[in-house]
Amino acid sequence: MAKDQYINSSDFIHSEKRSYSVAEAAKILGVSNRSVYSLCAQGSFKAVRIGKKLRISKKSFDEWLDGTG
Repeated sequence: MAKDQYINSSDFIHSEKRSYSVAEAAKILGVSNRSVYSLCAQGSFKAVRIGKKLRISKKSFDEWLDGTG
């Protein structure tokens, strides 16, 4: 990989958030983490497990919340 192909960590500081944690989604909805896990299991919005963490697609979640997804 060429040197200029490496991603600079400072690029992430200014990038738009692309996913929510379960806790963030729960806070937005005003529900428990367990309720968010249940919504993920129902397929209400896209989520991916990374190790032990579940990350929720911001786009999918926002569309679901707005009723456009």
